[in-house]
Amino acid sequence: MMMRIPFLPRPSREELLTRPLHVLVRDYPETLENLRGHGVSPEEFGDLRLEEFENPEGLLDELEDATAWRPPMGRA
Repeated sequence: MMMRIPFLPRPSREELLTRPLHVLVRDYPETLENLRGHGVSPEEFGDLRLEEFENPEGLLDELEDATAWRPPMGRA
């Protein structure tokens, strides 16, 4: 019997902005490199959300690009 691995669809910009960083990295591991590239360590700041950062737009754009390969909601 083949086990199906759960797959999360592409997160919305709002989800990227409002989910805690540790949840983003857990659910979307491809975001880790971008976060670290901006000096944001999920180990230290995991409970924070991007909306709590000053001027998060650039990082938010990068996280959207990093997760763009995922299918949109309803097409997973």
